[in-house]
Amino acid sequence: MTQYYYDTKEMDKAEAGRGYSTAVGTWVEGERIIFGDICIPAGTKAEAHSHPNEQFIIVLQGRVRYDIEGDVKVVEKGEIVHIPPNVVHSAEVVGDEDFLFITAKDTSWGIHGNPADKNAS
Repeated sequence: MTQYYYDTKEMDKAEAGRGYSTAVGTWVEGERIIFGDICIPAGTKAEAHSHPNEQFIIVLQGRVRYDIEGDVKVVEKGEIVHIPPNVVHSAEVVGDEDFLFITAKDTSWGIHGNPADKNAS
């Protein structure tokens, strides 16, 4: 039977950036879209990484400093971030509030990215 409804409060949380981020959350993988509810705790960050799939993020709570290929901006509640495929980016939580966001990625790749090569220039 096909599942149509999901309760994030009842779903198990999982790492959403294994090896480069403290992000945890819940997500559903559809036929073409991965849709998730993610948290990066205050005082932590997602190190520079990339992924072959496009990503959109809408901020629900907190402030975060994004660095997307050298374009740095602090985003907060109500703002949308677009990360094109294969673009190196990082996110550092600013302040004492957890960074909560909704994300959507295409399913050409999974939820996890690849850490950026620290030796690359």
